[in-house]
Amino acid sequence: MAEFLNDAKLNIERLKYFQAFEIQLCRLLGGWLAGVARWETKHELGLHIWQNSENSRDLRTRLWELRVTNPDRDVEPEVLKVIQALSLAQHDYELIAGLYLGVKKQLTKAYEAYLKSTYSVYDFPTIPILKRLIATNHEQLQWAERELALVTDKGEKKRNMQRWLRYTEEVLSAVGGIDGQGEKADLPLPPPAYSSVLPFAEAKRDERFKVQMSGMPMPDKAERLEWLVWQFANYAAEMQAAETLATMLWETEDMSWEFYFDIARHCWDEVRHSKLGETRLAELGYHVTDFPCSVGSYAWRQLFDPVIRYCALTYIIEAGSFKFKHESYQDYLAQGDTESAQAIMFDIVDETMHVRWGSKWVPKLMEHYAYTQTLEDLVEECRAITAKHSVAPAQRVAIEKELAARA
Repeated sequence: MAEFLNDAKLNIERLKYFQAFEIQLCRLLGGWLAGVARWETKHELGLHIWQNSENSRDLRTRLWELRVTNPDRDVEPEVLKVIQALSLAQHDYELIAGLYLGVKKQLTKAYEAYLKSTYSVYDFPTIPILKRLIATNHEQLQWAERELALVTDKGEKKRNMQRWLRYTEEVLSAVGGIDGQGEKADLPLPPPAYSSVLPFAEAKRDERFKVQMSGMPMPDKAERLEWLVWQFANYAAEMQAAETLATMLWETEDMSWEFYFDIARHCWDEVRHSKLGETRLAELGYHVTDFPCSVGSYAWRQLFDPVIRYCALTYIIEAGSFKFKHESYQDYLAQGDTESAQAIMFDIVDETMHVRWGSKWVPKLMEHYAYTQTLEDLVEECRAITAKHSVAPAQRVAIEKELAARA
């Protein structure tokens, strides 16, 4: 990478490109989350979705301090060219190679070059931000290198990966480099027969899982161990909620930056809830793959547009879960199971925030998608849709009780 000139205006332009790449990488990772089969990889990508959104937030905050009121102006279209081109990957290992060994590596080098070139006193507030981003991105890159060494174990996969990495580098060069300051050219053609596989209609799981559409049936609550295992196996299945939210990051275009930031956090929370379930099962002596893995919740939500998906998730599913979760919390406290009780309390805290985001963003999504009905009518429509399609027993029980109370 060429040395940066110590020019304040040029550095501001670079920061604009950097923040745009970070949030758009978050969106593309979201588009692919459901299409990644390996369980551990899903969890790592969920974390990176959130980290990338945080990186973008910190850069945007600095740009606002530098009196850049619209950090996306004149930059986002160029960055989107790269993201759209890289969305054509056919395999998850290609995507990881392009996004990490291609884009992330160049971003990290650009951050390091910026630190060497900028005014150490005048531009000091930028320095700790980029140091944190460099550390985060180095961790992501190290993970990607380990991951690719693990999953590209055959010659064909390695050849595909190297071809896609070259294509990524050519795409970046065509838009003037990672900071947009180089010469621009027409985008290169993708490899033959490559076209977008997004969005994924079904959520993929690796060969260790016994996949089914429906959720595990509810056991008798008097059978305490069966109930405990069932509840935390259901938490592990919340990866489907994360995958639903991740698709929204990709499919919902031209929303405000703040929308993507909030949805990225919501997605990461659901990934953590899945890990919460997996962790508690491990403490009880089980592995997440010991139980049937439902993918039906993701599948039915993908039948509807992002407005329905988000309204159903926040206004119906999450809002309708509090009574059940508070009862579970109290039951575990009474049984002396503080570990399970604390896990559920943290979940309740997250879900409270998610319902607030539903109130914030569902009306905005209705405007975005030109919905003409009232919010109340939309909520009732989503209640009926969820009652008809839900494959999760606890959700169906909550909705049935709600509908019975209204009758």
